[in-house]
Formats: sequence, structure tokens, C-alpha cells
Amino acid sequence: MMLGKVIGEVWATKKHERLSGAKMLLVAGLEQSDGRLLPTGEVVVARDRMGADTGHLVVVTWGSGARKVFGLENDSSILCEAAICRIVDGYTDLEQLFDTQGGV
Repeated sequence: MMLGKVIGEVWATKKHERLSGAKMLLVAGLEQSDGRLLPTGEVVVARDRMGADTGHLVVVTWGSGARKVFGLENDSSILCEAAICRIVDGYTDLEQLFDTQGGV
């Protein structure tokens, strides 16, 4: 899974019939560093069923996990390699959970 921020939408006038009605979003990957979320440089096109929009913090899942968002895991009729599975309301600053010695 990947934590990311929706930075745009992808659309096409011609597409495979099984993608009809599918919302595709551009998601920029993020990682936590010094208490902030910083871009990783990775950008992915993810299918959206959650209703995410530009600026939303989301979780993207891959492969069979992405297909499960839309149906059965091995359903070959689902064209999806990456899917948004959550819109994030908040997160814990992981660095605050550990002291400087690496202990809990």
C-alpha cells in the first residue's frame, strides 16, 4: 500500500469498454520525514471508487488488493492494477511514538 495525495484526474475519450464509468486519479506518493509528509517522486494512476478528489490524502492498494475494492479477487473482468481504498482523515506521527534511542 502507498500513502499519497491526489494531484489530478486522468480521462480519455476512447477507452476499453470495461473501464467505462471508472474514475482514474493521479496520486503522488508520500513518506513521513521530520514529522512532515514529503513527496517520494512516485506518481501512479489509481482507479477510484471512494469519491476522492484533488488534494485528498489517500491510501492506494495494488494488484489483487486493488481488484478486491471493485469485486472478487480473481475477477478477470476488472481492469485494475492500483486502486484508492481509503480517504485518510488523519494519521499518527510515527516519529513521536519512539524516543531518540529507538525504544518505545
